[in-house]
Parts: sequence; C-alpha cells; structure tokens
Amino acid sequence: MRIKFWGVRGSVSCAYPDFLEFGGNTSCVELEIMGRTVILDAGTGMPWLGNDLLKRGVRDITILMSHFHNDHTGGLNYFKPIYIPGHTITIKAALNYGELTIEDLIRHHMTAELHPVQYEHLGSTMICQGFHVGEAFDLFDGDVQVKTFALNHPAGCTSYRIEAEGKVLVFATDTEHTPGAPNMGLVEHMRDADLVIYDTTYSEAELPSKAGWGHSTWNEGVKLCKMANAKRMAMFHYSPDYNDDTVRALVAEATAAWPGAFAAKEGMEITL
Repeated sequence: MRIKFWGVRGSVSCAYPDFLEFGGNTSCVELEIMGRTVILDAGTGMPWLGNDLLKRGVRDITILMSHFHNDHTGGLNYFKPIYIPGHTITIKAALNYGELTIEDLIRHHMTAELHPVQYEHLGSTMICQGFHVGEAFDLFDGDVQVKTFALNHPAGCTSYRIEAEGKVLVFATDTEHTPGAPNMGLVEHMRDADLVIYDTTYSEAELPSKAGWGHSTWNEGVKLCKMANAKRMAMFHYSPDYNDDTVRALVAEATAAWPGAFAAKEGMEITL
C-alpha cells in the first residue's frame, strides 16, 4: 500500500511562503493498492493528483469521501479525469444528508451557479454510491476491505479503515473529541493499525475556543493510537492559522510524547 499526501491542510488552502514546508492544499490522500487507485477526499490538492494520474495512464479511480465540507471537495471540479472519456470514477460516501443521494451532492457542486461545466456534461463514467456509516464493504473483488465509523463533526463525517494484504490504514480526519473521555469506538476502529491519519487541527490551548467546530489535537490522537496499539500516526488537517513555525512546534511536542507520531507533508510518500 503506497500512500501519498496531496493536501494536508484543513478549512482553507494557504498559498503563502510560510506554509510551504508542510503544504497549503486541503485534504487529499492517494492510495495505490495492488496497482489500483483509491483517493481519500477531494480537497484542493486533487487537481495535481489528477494531472499525475493522467501521466501514469490511470483510468479506474475510486474516491472515498469523509464528508462534503468545502475543504474536502474543493478540488473535485478541477480533477481532469472526470472530463475525459474512458475514465471511470466511483465516488463512495455515507448517506448523512437526509434524502439527498451522493449524486445529488456532486451535482450540486457543479450547478451553473457554482461551476461552468455541469454533471451531465462530464466525459467520464461517474458512479456515485452511498452507504450507511458503520457499514463495511469490499473494493476490487474483495482484495481491499473497508470498514467505516461515524466521527463527531458538524453534518457528520466518516472514518475509513482500509485493510489490504495484511496492512491497515485508518483515515480519521475531522473529528472532535470530548476532553477526558476517549472515544472507545474509534479506538477499536483504529486497533493495531499500521498507520492512522488523524485530525490534529488545533492545539490543546486553542481547542476550548473552538468547541463544536469538529476538530481534535495531536494529544488526543496520540492517546487513541496508544490505546489502540497503532504503530504510527500522521498529523493531518492543520489549521490555516498555523504556519510552518507553529506546525513545526506542535510536531516537536508530539514526537517527544510518542515516537510514532510524525507530520504529514504535501508530497510525502509512505509505503506500508
């Protein structure tokens, strides 16, 4: 399982010199599993991933959406493979939006008021599939197993546990914890993972002023990983108010507390 970070920022992209070390694009992670491509979230890093996939000739792409807030969808409309015939794009997400289907949500992002090209004019074959959070499903004829878990975030968010060839990745961004009360369901979801990508948007000092915003800290992530016996934790979804100096300081604190913690950086690749 090869993992590449194309966007690690949260809330809004940051195109300034003091955000270059960790990256300013929002949530987008590429997985290459046994030659198949899975994308976690469609933030502003996604267009550059799309360019890379075109160069590599990848035509069958699965996108797992954590949720549909703007920082997780901002790159989808500029993802070139969706416009090119011969490409199949499967988008899977939890049905957290009343009677709206996943296709309804994608179509909304491409209405004439928001985007010059509408859903019905896409050149690719677009397949939108919904599931109920908590369900498990397989990808690629059972080669990849996916388990889902509901996270605490406004309008809902889904964590994915992805298992393939004995390796386990957990993607758990956009989740708010209750101080002093670890989410034991999430601990079990993360159990024995080789890598957890975890929401470390805020510092512990700032978190009380952001109650209800749906985010967490490296401190809570490390606590959960230790309880779950996870091997490593990638800090992810950094606040746009935190430049490289601030993120670097938080990373130093996290790695001092637990050597398994490290900073996700735009362009970083990891092989499990």
